[in-house]
Amino acid sequence: MRSSLIINGWLLLCGGILLGSCNQNKKTIEQAATPQTALTSKPTLVYRPTGPDPAVADLLPISGDTLIAVKNYGGLTVTTDAGRHWKGQNDQRQNPDFLFIKDLTIDQHHVLWGLDSWPGIHEAPYSRLSHSTDFGKTWTQQQFNPTTFFPYTIYSSPGQALQIVTYDGNVCQIQDQIGRKWKYVKTISELNQRVNDTIYDDGYVAGARFKFLKTGQVFSRSSKGWKPVATAGFINWVDDVCSCQGSTYITGRNSAAAPPNNYLIRAANGRVQDTIRIQQEQLRLRCDSKGRLWLFNFRGIWEKSGKSILKRY
Repeated sequence: MRSSLIINGWLLLCGGILLGSCNQNKKTIEQAATPQTALTSKPTLVYRPTGPDPAVADLLPISGDTLIAVKNYGGLTVTTDAGRHWKGQNDQRQNPDFLFIKDLTIDQHHVLWGLDSWPGIHEAPYSRLSHSTDFGKTWTQQQFNPTTFFPYTIYSSPGQALQIVTYDGNVCQIQDQIGRKWKYVKTISELNQRVNDTIYDDGYVAGARFKFLKTGQVFSRSSKGWKPVATAGFINWVDDVCSCQGSTYITGRNSAAAPPNNYLIRAANGRVQDTIRIQQEQLRLRCDSKGRLWLFNFRGIWEKSGKSILKRY
């Protein structure tokens, strides 16, 4: 059973693969990863697109006016004045400290965690976890064996203990300071990468915390099931959903239009309150500690200001 997953050097894997069983009552997972190494040499690059900025893979609001953006082509860029100025770091491929990650978060101990995973098509699959205790100046990386433990995405919110989702849809929480011991938390079937392309017709976004039906209905997950957020019948696709300052924001589009119409939608009290037509598509959302809404995609970063979307990167 998934609820009795164990690994303490020998046991059950959080990814759902049986390595051997010794004590079915334990819930601690110890993943045998390759030894930790500081980023003192350029890592082997797999599926590394090359191209110019400003493509952004992830955006992490820290506090106040400080945000860290993950560059889609490697490295980070940091702002301490809400996007007026940015400074790159770990972003020079020729340097030993070059960092390639796709997801970034910060835990309750102010440790940065970055995850890079790839399911493999013509290349072998991999999963690599990097962490920094000095706000990104230096990083330490370890690589997992995806046949036994396959962290696929980060699940936890900033400021929480690190949780990841495995390729099979299991949520696991870190149990040490370096990412070698993990505890099974729960299974989210909608996040099972092995089957989600074939058995689910609904669109699940933001770690399956929200879902979107093609009829335009948006729901949020609660302990009692799915709770209606709003109905936006003028869109047939949702890119992201984010709660911010008592409202729920949605980015989506009507792909039947030519060209497609893209929208930023604010919902509250069970219905759509405001709608902004936007030029950009596939926009993801983040809310910072000051209640500001941020949008980002492969073309940059924007801040919502009233009815305007201001380019910040």
